[in-house]
Amino acid sequence: MNWKRDFEFRITCIYLILGIIWILTSDFLVKFLAPDINKVSQFQSFKGVVFVLLSACVIYLLARHYRNKQQVIKKRLIKARKKAENNERLKSAFLANLSHEVRTPMNGILGFVSLLEDPDFQKEEHSSYLKYVKMSSERMLMTLNDIIEISHIESNLMEVQITEFNLRELLSQLYELYLPAANDKQLNFELDIQLSDDKLLVSTDRYKLESILKNFVKNALKFSSAGTIVLGAKASKSELEFFVKDNGIGIPSRLQKKIFDRFVQGDSTITRSYEGSGLGLAIAKAYAGLLGGTIGLESEEDKGSTFWLKLPDSLIVKPV
Repeated sequence: MNWKRDFEFRITCIYLILGIIWILTSDFLVKFLAPDINKVSQFQSFKGVVFVLLSACVIYLLARHYRNKQQVIKKRLIKARKKAENNERLKSAFLANLSHEVRTPMNGILGFVSLLEDPDFQKEEHSSYLKYVKMSSERMLMTLNDIIEISHIESNLMEVQITEFNLRELLSQLYELYLPAANDKQLNFELDIQLSDDKLLVSTDRYKLESILKNFVKNALKFSSAGTIVLGAKASKSELEFFVKDNGIGIPSRLQKKIFDRFVQGDSTITRSYEGSGLGLAIAKAYAGLLGGTIGLESEEDKGSTFWLKLPDSLIVKPV
């Protein structure tokens, strides 16, 4: 290892330098301080003892320094190995979940297509079968889109496309888009825009902002079986804050800091009860960073969650 070679080289050099300096200096002093041959002999013995003691102390300190350095390196290696093992475990779990998310809708599509091909097929069930095929296709498409988006993020290929648009219009469109799904689950869906007219026109990447809020709303719909979902926006100090609040299952406190990490879900067992690749919040976090904002949540188990996105109010287009 390099640190071993470095250690050996330094020990040797320091020992030689100290020895040469000590010999030359002590010999020079002897000529002036000890003209008697007996005293010279005694001084030479004393000089040798002092040199051995000094070099031993220096070598001890160097050895201790490099031992501590080796321990630090060892701890870092252990930490890096644990992180790598954890990442490998998370990726393995993600791939298992991903295969489930691809295989399940594919089996549904193939199954219902086979039923439609059956000569004894009952035509009155045609529309319901096509509905299931469409739902399975949309589920698979969402999974593939998430994979493409996260791959672009991992490769640093994601770009920001700046446009001007009205926040009330964007939030209203999202509200209208997800209102039928909320009604199907008998959930109360509300729109709460607490922004004055002079703060509605912004200049940022509409697609990415919309994608973040869509992810928030879809998660609220997915993990809520009763209660109210609120989609809203408000001004907070020097920021614009967007939020989605629900009365769903909530997220355990031990997982709240990890929920936005890639390949991490609130609960690995959720995959069996709720569909989804688990990449949505990781994509939302990456988009928030690209927009110059921050993302976070407040949640309590069995009581619900509030996901928020904060963007700088410098994005607001000031009236001329």
